[in-house]
Amino acid sequence: MTEMTINYRHLKNSSLPTWLGLVVGSWVGLAWGSLISAPVGIGVGVAAGSAFGGFLAVPLWGTLWGLVGLGSQREAAARQHGVKLLKEDDPLAQRVYALAAQLGLKTRPWVAVMPHNNAYAIGASADNALVVIGQPLIDSLSEDEVDAIIGHELGHVANNDMRRMGLARSFQNSLVWYLGFSDTLQRWGRWLLTWLSELFVLRLSRSREYWADAIGAALTSKEHMIAALEKLHNGPELSEFERQHARLMFRGVAAGSLLSTHPTLEERRAALQSQAYLNRLPVLKANISTLQPSTADLPKIEEIAYAKE
Repeated sequence: MTEMTINYRHLKNSSLPTWLGLVVGSWVGLAWGSLISAPVGIGVGVAAGSAFGGFLAVPLWGTLWGLVGLGSQREAAARQHGVKLLKEDDPLAQRVYALAAQLGLKTRPWVAVMPHNNAYAIGASADNALVVIGQPLIDSLSEDEVDAIIGHELGHVANNDMRRMGLARSFQNSLVWYLGFSDTLQRWGRWLLTWLSELFVLRLSRSREYWADAIGAALTSKEHMIAALEKLHNGPELSEFERQHARLMFRGVAAGSLLSTHPTLEERRAALQSQAYLNRLPVLKANISTLQPSTADLPKIEEIAYAKE
């Protein structure tokens, strides 16, 4: 096991700042949309009044729908994504548990395999998480590279990224849905806010990948994290399933544009090499830059080969 342990309690993993930002953002969007959509001659008070109901409704709907959806996300994914859930004594599950404990997580996530050359994590919180690893990764990557990817997905769990992204998407849907009920706001305001909110969600998605990469690197090494990224980047094209759920995936849409779900390979590699995020992780023991971690105590990849069936 590595001699470095991330200080889980000091991770900035609260979703409250994200929620507050979404509430304020929805209010600003409603006020702005009402003003630019108001017909010529309508007063500012009338225009603002058309959005007033949304100042309560949008945050309420966004929060409620988001939390309800997240609460059933793990079970829905297990039913609908075609994954194979593993038993607790499975070697791959044991590797995930060991890395989760090393990270400081107090509960064990569900673990599953899938036929796609990717990985993802899903669930409302660390207590309700599912980590899915693609069988092609197990077949083609080294043990440390697989661990780096597992660590990346556990990083999303530890950072509460699933809740952040779920709330962001729910608030976006609630805002657009509410605007559709207003004769005033459903014009240009609705169209523009739909795109602006989409760009915000995608930007949030890209930013969270850097932190998850850093945690994966901290649990293994930045070299293994970079190697895993490069091998997946040079692998097969994304499947339809991977594109449909690109925001969840370890490797998503990374075209280097505002519409990308993930940073490009070059951007992720540069962030790891410079340790821009690694050096900002709270740790309990040694300095990250001097570590030579080992995963010798974890179950071997060869013991997981059974899943090739």
